[in-house]
Amino acid sequence: MRWVNVQEIYADGKHNAWPDMCRWRGRYYVIFNSGGVGHANGHSICLLSSTDGERWEKVIERPSMEWTVSTDATRGALCPKLLPTDDRLIVMFYYYAPGNIDASEKQKQHLRNRWLELNGSEQSFARWIGHHDVSFRTALTFTEDGHTFSSPQPLFGPSWRVWRPHTFDGRHYVIGFRCHGQSWEISPALERMIPVADSIEMFESASLFGSEDGLQWSRVSDIGVDDNDEPDFDFTAEGRLLAVSRTGASMSEDRPAMAYMSDPPYTDWRRVALSAPLNSPAVRRVGDQWVVAGRALVQGSERPARFAPDTAFDAYGPTRLWLLDDQSGTLTEGATLPSWGDSAYPAIEVTDEGDLLVVYYSCSETIDANLLMGPGPLPGKYAPTSIYLARVVME
Repeated sequence: MRWVNVQEIYADGKHNAWPDMCRWRGRYYVIFNSGGVGHANGHSICLLSSTDGERWEKVIERPSMEWTVSTDATRGALCPKLLPTDDRLIVMFYYYAPGNIDASEKQKQHLRNRWLELNGSEQSFARWIGHHDVSFRTALTFTEDGHTFSSPQPLFGPSWRVWRPHTFDGRHYVIGFRCHGQSWEISPALERMIPVADSIEMFESASLFGSEDGLQWSRVSDIGVDDNDEPDFDFTAEGRLLAVSRTGASMSEDRPAMAYMSDPPYTDWRRVALSAPLNSPAVRRVGDQWVVAGRALVQGSERPARFAPDTAFDAYGPTRLWLLDDQSGTLTEGATLPSWGDSAYPAIEVTDEGDLLVVYYSCSETIDANLLMGPGPLPGKYAPTSIYLARVVME
């Protein structure tokens, strides 16, 4: 595969990131967080639309706090994802609220004792405690005319986040991922993580949910407890589901991405480690091949971070597409898109001609000397970023 065209479709000199894309009623839609200052708070929600994927118009742009449900929300709607249905275009997202930090010292001591009994360490228990100051929340909104959106409504319970939904054979599916460090209990999933918790960042597990209308959802099955984060998936024509998840929030050679496969009714899962780490995976079945896109880690590019050389490392992490062998987990490099610094979070739409439209974000082309991405928002490094759309041909 190779890219033949890359277009900057949105730029305002600020931090624009985490896009998604779909087709609905003959139009392309791209949604993302816009106008932020680095990765910190302050983003809006922006929705663009196009009939041909080349000329884009803004449908809405509104403060992300307007799409929260809880009155105590501390950060607005993040990483919005699109679900096109016959009746409506649904947007699913998550946001932040204050966590529950009111556990008594007696309760914490009891949990610590149990943690150590399960072969966890003092260090991992302290990190688990630290996750309780935030509570993830999920919600959705929808439009029936492509312009006017409903009031947001709650989706899953506290501690869940949600990623990109898909539809197969008339039924809608989405993978939710839950942080088990936001409630004062040791759940069965957390019990499985504790013995290896020194290598776990977010204490997250993934579950599959299904819906008939895209508004009311129920859990289908639990998928994995591998610190699953931002999982995407797609289906073969026969209905086999393949999901790819990063494992934790950071990238390193000892954190390969994971693939999970299941056939209808999606209750039994096969797991395989991929041959490389990747972040923000996007998954598409194209013909008889699995295409995966995401942020790559270029081996040998690590160096002390420019803004924090004593405490952090930079590494070149471009937006890349691979072909995935679902039996071995081998990723074969396909195409690397023009991308610099803070980048990736791609979404893929297959055109009628069989080409791939890949939306992603990257540091602006006006600062393309910035070839490095860092492990967290470092001052002066992340903005501006723009939204890009690449056309990739399969060869």
